[in-house]
Amino acid sequence: MLLFIKKYFGWRNWAVLVYNSIFENVFILFYILLREQKTGTEQLVQVLVFLLFSMFSTTYGYLINDYADMELDRAHGKANTFSEDSKGRALVVTMLFLLLSVVSGWYFSDHMDFLALWFIWIFIGSFYSLPPLRFKERGKPGLLLVVLAQRLLPILLVFTAFGFERTGEIILLAAYVFFRGLSSDVNHQVEDYENDLKTGTGTFAVSTGLGLAQKVLRFSLEMEKILLAAILAMFLYVFAGFDLLPLMLLVTAVLLYYGAWVYSIFLFLKNPGEIVNPFKGRGNVFQLLHHSYPSVILSLVFSLIVSYFNPAFLILFVLMALIRRLFSIQLIKSTFIYRTLSKVVGRD
Repeated sequence: MLLFIKKYFGWRNWAVLVYNSIFENVFILFYILLREQKTGTEQLVQVLVFLLFSMFSTTYGYLINDYADMELDRAHGKANTFSEDSKGRALVVTMLFLLLSVVSGWYFSDHMDFLALWFIWIFIGSFYSLPPLRFKERGKPGLLLVVLAQRLLPILLVFTAFGFERTGEIILLAAYVFFRGLSSDVNHQVEDYENDLKTGTGTFAVSTGLGLAQKVLRFSLEMEKILLAAILAMFLYVFAGFDLLPLMLLVTAVLLYYGAWVYSIFLFLKNPGEIVNPFKGRGNVFQLLHHSYPSVILSLVFSLIVSYFNPAFLILFVLMALIRRLFSIQLIKSTFIYRTLSKVVGRD
């Protein structure tokens, strides 16, 4: 049983906890609780169930992709969860996680909008890689559909599951998640360009050309930063009436982002050849802005603020800290913030 869980639920070193739109942007879920002033035990249970639902759903999404790509990944020499399994076993395992997704998601079935979006997500997520539709090979429409299925729809499901109906705020938050997902998926296609070209895989990058794909990636990365800056300004406005302690924590987090953003602009102006792609390596300011800040720092800050109003939510803070491996001294030392502080105080 443990080997089964590790291989399929914990595929690729528990990527389901990292490459998961809900966990990547979990600060949005905490924001909803604080915005609606709903931080009771009932909401804690809802959050835990929803996180479990997101894990089962994300696992299904990735497993159905691996199932459909078993032969193609073998040709590319790429890792595949089912590389040692038969087609039949792979299908049974994949359907098991779809069933687990349905069982956990049914908790929120009293929201009709949730059910509608959920059905759309299952359809797009399944036919992203399954024939005859295989959206991933349909150029521009395919790229938009994969961003919708893997990034945007999960966040829209959060809004519907928790009854969040503030349209303007939903649009701003959803736009950020869209561009963040677009950056990730276009970068993935850019990295796989040569292999996809050889095998005739009709991705967006292959159908439009590598140059245009790289320009789209750069534009999307800049839109991410602008939208997150606007979101943080909204947070300060909405929560200006916070108690002193959570307000100070929020202000510190916001100033950290603005400072890092300004510094990244300075670096680029000083050296236009600077590698601004946050996917190229760990430990620079661009990686901080794209990943570490929203997925780690902002999520931990918001989990602490929610815990200020209900200490029971500390379980989520601990969970986030474990997922992001904050117990790893080596990982912390590799971050941009640690290395910058070390330079300031004159230590290696």
